[in-house]
Amino acid sequence: MDGVNEVAHELTYKDFLAWEQATSRVLYCLVCCVHNQMLGYINDAKLPKDAGENMKKVFAASIMARKLQLRQDLNNIQQRDMLVADYTSKIKDICDSLGSTNVALEEDKMVQICLGGLKQRFRSFRTAICTRARPPSFFDLHSMLMVEENHVGMTRRSSLDNHMLYIEVGRPRGCTRRC
Repeated sequence: MDGVNEVAHELTYKDFLAWEQATSRVLYCLVCCVHNQMLGYINDAKLPKDAGENMKKVFAASIMARKLQLRQDLNNIQQRDMLVADYTSKIKDICDSLGSTNVALEEDKMVQICLGGLKQRFRSFRTAICTRARPPSFFDLHSMLMVEENHVGMTRRSSLDNHMLYIEVGRPRGCTRRC
């Protein structure tokens, strides 16, 4: 019986050495592959499992902060001086980033956010979309906004051209100041 225990003890010790060597290799690989900011969390760990748990906690905290920041960006987005294509693209990018953090936004929420941040000159367009029985998809809204932007731009240019024509017609020839 003593011989059996010695063999079992010997195999266990060999297994332990192999396990310890494998553990050291895993920790070394983690140290080599992980960003410098994470090294402290790995070096403090005795086992790869502990290093994994530490990194998981840090990663979860950073993901939560990223989700909060993206949601805030999405809620505060305004068109301001952006073209419609840039504005809708920015909304889509933020939504895609949120999707990468396992936060899915419904299409109607994206439409609502987009309409809420439009410039004042899109007020009548916004009202027309909001009174529809069924809101358009975000893709359809993008297309509709592009047409509306083009229409509003042409109307403004036409109005400006008419104003300039009125100024030119109202002045006597050769007069450079208001006569």
